[in-house]
Amino acid sequence: MEFEQKVRPDELGGRVRAVRVAARMTQEVAATRLGMSRTTMVAIEAGKRAISSSELRKIAELFDVHESELLDVTTPMLDMAVEFRSNVTEAESADEVMVASMLNRMARSVVQLETLVGFPSSPLDMPGVMLSRDEPLEQQAEDAALALRARLGLGIGSIQDLNGLMESELGVRIFERALPSKVSGAKAFSDSAGGFVLLNAKHPNYRRRVTAAHELAHILLRQQGVSVHFANQSFDSREEKFCDVFACCLLMPAAAVRKKANELKKIVGKFTVRELLTMTLYFNVSMEALVRRMVALNLVPNGMYERLKADGFALKHQDIVREELGLSPEPPAFTARTMLLAMAAHKKELLSEQQIASMLELDLVSARRALEDHGESEHESALELVP
Repeated sequence: MEFEQKVRPDELGGRVRAVRVAARMTQEVAATRLGMSRTTMVAIEAGKRAISSSELRKIAELFDVHESELLDVTTPMLDMAVEFRSNVTEAESADEVMVASMLNRMARSVVQLETLVGFPSSPLDMPGVMLSRDEPLEQQAEDAALALRARLGLGIGSIQDLNGLMESELGVRIFERALPSKVSGAKAFSDSAGGFVLLNAKHPNYRRRVTAAHELAHILLRQQGVSVHFANQSFDSREEKFCDVFACCLLMPAAAVRKKANELKKIVGKFTVRELLTMTLYFNVSMEALVRRMVALNLVPNGMYERLKADGFALKHQDIVREELGLSPEPPAFTARTMLLAMAAHKKELLSEQQIASMLELDLVSARRALEDHGESEHESALELVP
C-alpha cells in the first residue's frame, strides 16, 4: 500500500507508540480496544509488523489523531515522552492527557512551519543548571535567575515582555491557548528540538508570567519530555521547588524588591497597602507572589498575605491603583514568531488558512483575523538595509 511504501514500519510504529503513551493507555488496553492481541500491538510499535489501512483508521480513531499525522513523512517525529503525575483525579488525568497532546502537536507544527519557511529556530541560547545537594535550593534559584538576567542584560529592572524575551532571545517557543482552568501551563523539551512552553490564556497576565518563568526553569534544568502543571500544585520534588523559587527570583530580584520598597516608603513617608499594590503593578505579579517574596526577604512579617486576604484586599484594589497611575491592564500585544512564520507560509501559498488554524490549535475565524491583522499593508513600502 502507498503509506506502507512511504513510511518505514519502525517510524510508523514509533508514532503509534507515541500517541498511545500520550493517551495514557497501556499496550494491553489499546490492543483490546483495537481488537488485536497484545503481542500484535508490541510488534506494530516495534516496527516488526506492517499496519493495514483498516488498522490505521482504528488506531487514529482510538487516539483521536488524524491518519495524516501518522503518515506524513514531512512532519518531524517530535512526540516527546510525557511525564505524568501519579496522584491525580480522573478529571485531572484527562486534562493532563489533553494538554500534553496539544503541546506535542503544536511543537511538531512549529518545527514543520520553520522547515517550510526555511527559517529554523536558533539553538537554545541559555545556560543550563545542574542542582547541587550541597547548596541551599533557594540560593541556587537566586543565582540562576541573576545569571539569566545577566545573559539578557536586564540588570534588576522589571521584565515587561517575558514571552518576547524567551522567544526572541532564548529560543523557547511560546503558546497561549485556552486550557482547563486548573491547568497553569506545560513545557516540552528535547535536545534536538529545543524548548516549548504552553500557557493558559484563561489566566490573568500576572499568573501567566509566573507560569512562564516556572516552565522556563524546567528548560534550564534540561528536563526532557513534556510535563503539565496545575494551579495550586504542591511542589514535592527538589526540581519543582527550584522552579517555583526561580520564577519569583527572575521576576522579582531581591535587590529590586528592596530598592522599590524603600523608594516608595521615602516618597510617601510610610509603606502601606497602596504602596504594596503599586509594587505588584511594577513587577506585574499578584499580591500573593509579591508578599511571599517579601516575607522570604524578611521585609514583611510572616502571615502578611493571609492577613490582607482576611481584610478583603483583592484584585479590585489593584485595579484602582492601576487606574490612578494610568497603567493599561495588559502589556502591548506581542506578535509571536510563530504567527510570523505562519504568515510567511500563507503568503507563499504553502499552507491554507484552514491548515494554519489546525496546526496552531486555533479556530478558523481567529486564525484568519490574526493573519489579516498582522498582514502586510498595501501602503507599506520595503526598506533597504545597509549591508
